[in-house]
Amino acid sequence: MSFAGMVPGVLGATIRDASRLPEHLPNATRVDPWTEATPETLLFTVPGIARYLVENGTTITVEPAPDAPRNAVELFLHGSARGTLIHQRGELPLEATTLVAPNGGAVALSGFSGSGKSTIAAELCRRGWSLISDDITRVTWARGRALAWPSHDALKLWKDACNSLEINTEALPRVREGLEKFQVKMPAASAPTVLRAVIRLQIVKYLRMVPLPADRGALTISESTFRWRQIAALRRQKDHETIVQQTARLCRVMILNGAREYSAAILADHIARAVP
Repeated sequence: MSFAGMVPGVLGATIRDASRLPEHLPNATRVDPWTEATPETLLFTVPGIARYLVENGTTITVEPAPDAPRNAVELFLHGSARGTLIHQRGELPLEATTLVAPNGGAVALSGFSGSGKSTIAAELCRRGWSLISDDITRVTWARGRALAWPSHDALKLWKDACNSLEINTEALPRVREGLEKFQVKMPAASAPTVLRAVIRLQIVKYLRMVPLPADRGALTISESTFRWRQIAALRRQKDHETIVQQTARLCRVMILNGAREYSAAILADHIARAVP
């Protein structure tokens, strides 16, 4: 089983197969029990699934465990490994589901797992929005603009979300064996898009959209970054701070209270009104 190819949404970055990766990295910092890193290299293990070596912001090498399901290996390959590679490049990996609004600007929905990002995104796609990325969005800075890069054409939706959106799951591929979570194709963007807004979902009982000033916006973007604890081990603190501050200055950053307490349709209404 080969995984070789290009890293989605990262031009010039490649995925390679390996029969054996090193057990440890020389002079590495231990990030957690399964992860160690040097400034240019990160090695991590998902027990029973695969081991991944991410190098120089250009290459991911994967060693699958025997009999590991392909979709499980790909889940961490295109998620955790890809997020680390974006960090290594000095770019911003937002833990967000990002879409292109009908007016052409990109909107990133961030929030803790279970806050309903993908379900709201599916509702917005029904209204003419287009998907840029699910889970991790690559954001770069070029010519005074923050750009969100397309990488996915499907959302990962739980069965109850599919039922509420009247999506038939019978023929849909599962995200991973044993999970009632499915890959659902959506209208997808084909080009990098200027990021106009970052909206963080909060699970509280009242419904309210709260615009944030630039300093709090920068903190919210930083909190929405994939595995921010890796940044010090990769020695990318300065790069991270710079792109977060740049993005916060040019993007609207907002908190949407009421996630999981209100329907995806109502939450999508608030987002659509907040992003003209």
